[in-house]
Amino acid sequence: MPTVSPAALEDFCSQIFVGIGLEPAEASTVSHSLVLSNLMGHDSHGVVRVSTYLEYVRAKKVFTGKSIRVVREADASAVADGQWGFGQTVCHQAMSLAMEKAKARSVGVVELFNSSHIGRLGEYVEAAVEKQMIAVMLCNNHGGGETLSPFGGVDARMSPNPIAVGIPSGTEVPIIVDMTTSVVAEGKIRVKLNRGETLPEGWALDATGQATADPKCFYGPPMGAILPFGGNAAHKGYALAVVVDILAGALGGGGMSRGTKRTGGNGLFIMAIDVEAFTGHQHFEEEVRSFVEYLKSSRLMPGFNEILMPGEVEHRTRQQRQQDGIELDDETWRQLGEAAQSVDVVPLVLD
Repeated sequence: MPTVSPAALEDFCSQIFVGIGLEPAEASTVSHSLVLSNLMGHDSHGVVRVSTYLEYVRAKKVFTGKSIRVVREADASAVADGQWGFGQTVCHQAMSLAMEKAKARSVGVVELFNSSHIGRLGEYVEAAVEKQMIAVMLCNNHGGGETLSPFGGVDARMSPNPIAVGIPSGTEVPIIVDMTTSVVAEGKIRVKLNRGETLPEGWALDATGQATADPKCFYGPPMGAILPFGGNAAHKGYALAVVVDILAGALGGGGMSRGTKRTGGNGLFIMAIDVEAFTGHQHFEEEVRSFVEYLKSSRLMPGFNEILMPGEVEHRTRQQRQQDGIELDDETWRQLGEAAQSVDVVPLVLD
C-alpha cells in the first residue's frame, strides 16, 4: 500500500478538483478537508471520496462556487439553503453564521439543507472550539442514504445520522466527540471493501436480514443495512438516530427518512455556544481541565494503559500521520489515479 505525504496528497487532490471545474480556493478547501480526515484516522471520509465527488459534479448533484442563502432568520437562528454546493464550502459558512449569532446572542443555531456531503463532522466543531466556543452538530441525509435499520428491524430506514460535539478543554487537546448513531459509518464498510477485508461481527446485515461479514453482501444489490450502535443496548443508538433525523431534517425543512426516493447530501442542525456569555472562558476551562484530570486518575481495567478523552486518539493519529505519511489501500490509490486521468491531471508519482 502506498504511503503519501499529506501535503503532496492534498495538492494532488486539489489539482483533480480544479480539473473538474472548481476554483483553486474551493478545490483547496475540499482537498484539505478530505486529507484532514485521513490524518485523523477517519479514512472513510478521506480521499476515498474523491471519485464520488467527481461523479456528483458530472451528474449535477453538486455545484461549484455556491454560498449559503438564508431563507429564514431570527436573532439567534437561521435556516440556510446550501444550494447543493460542496458540503465543505457551505457547511463552514453555516458554522460561521452560527458563531456570529452566538457572539451576539450567546447561542446561535443554523439549520442547513441542500448541502452536498460535508465529510467529517468533527472538522466543523473543531473550527468553533478554535474560537473558544462549544459546538453541537447533528446530521442526516435529507431522507436519502437509508442504510441504518431501526432497532428490532432488518430493513434500512434511516441514514447513519452522526453527531459531533466540540468543547474547549483548556489543554492542547480539545474534547471532540464525532460518532455515528449506527455501529459504524457506511464509509468504513467501503474502506473494508477496498482493502478486501471482512466486517467485524455486529456491523451489518445483508438484504435478507442475516448478519454478514462480507462487504459485498452488504452492498448487494439489493443493499443490506447497518445496525444501530449499542449491541444488546442498540435501542439507545436507535433513539439517538431518531432525534438526529428530526432535528437535522424536520426542523429546517431539509427532509426526513420516509422511503421515498430522495437526493442524498446532508441536512444539518448546527449550534454554537459562546462560553464567555455563561461562566467565562477561564472558569469554564479550569472546570473542564480539572474534570479531565479526575477522569484520568481512575484505576485502570486489565488491558488498558491509560484513560483517553474523546478526540485524543484522533489528535495522536494526526501527529503520527503528519510525520510518517498517510497510508492508502491499493484500490483507493487506483481510484485516485483514474480520477486524475479523467480530468487530464498527471497521476502522482511516488518516490
